[in-house]
Amino acid sequence: MSVRENPVPGYKLLDLEPYTPNIGAVIHGLDLSLGADTALADELRRALAEFQVLFLRRQTLTPERHVQVARIFGDPDKAKAFFPRHETQNLIELIESKPGGHRYGTDAWHADITFQANPPTAVVLYSRVIPAVGGDTVWSSATRVYDSLPAELRSYLETLEGVHSFEHSGWPRFFLSQPDGEALYRKARAEHLPVVHPVVRTHPVTGRKLVYVNPNFTSHIKGLPRQESDQLLNLLFARFTRPDFHARLRWEKDTVAIWDNRATVHYAVADYAPQHRLLHRVTVGEERAF
Repeated sequence: MSVRENPVPGYKLLDLEPYTPNIGAVIHGLDLSLGADTALADELRRALAEFQVLFLRRQTLTPERHVQVARIFGDPDKAKAFFPRHETQNLIELIESKPGGHRYGTDAWHADITFQANPPTAVVLYSRVIPAVGGDTVWSSATRVYDSLPAELRSYLETLEGVHSFEHSGWPRFFLSQPDGEALYRKARAEHLPVVHPVVRTHPVTGRKLVYVNPNFTSHIKGLPRQESDQLLNLLFARFTRPDFHARLRWEKDTVAIWDNRATVHYAVADYAPQHRLLHRVTVGEERAF
């Protein structure tokens, strides 16, 4: 593949272009359908840890190849949400909105599936049907959020734990809108009890500290009065909305976005109804996320 004049130093096989000064990189000239040997896979994992979200345009992935690409970054069997699955490849989740149909409410800042004790570590998202306009996705850096906080607040946050629950999100409303929704909801609630995560975590690859809360799944801070918990969480949530910590992607068909689910939160902009939008998603995990 051709290499740009000023590639990111330290990478022999990847032609990387920073997407913003704080988060994200575009990979040029790489065809994911050709697979990756050990050296290339190592560089891809290192780039993901360094830049937190990677973008590749003009990719052609079969469902099987999509899963193989995801395996570079972790185990696709570790964690899945409640999305429908691909008809021939059960490890692929379908995130689809159709005119007159259900639109998944991912227009809230979140990291994927933090309501589990061992959440996913990365996600590989592949665009199949894209609106003519709208439907962008925005990522925000949880490490940059941590770095931006006063030292005294960072120290205090490191003593706290957040409670994460799927019931805090839009999933219960989705279940209850379906046939036999009450039974679906009761089953999901029994299988996914609230979990507790430290408010500040250390990334196991980079060693950088990050704020590990999100509005979609973090219901409250354990042990704090509700008012104090809400005020603290709202302060942190507001930090994630700062544009200087963002990478905003305008999707094109056959774009691949790969993100570190530990070090980022993201937001799917819901401005494209009633247009059709379909993304294929593979989430991956490890034996321990942290």
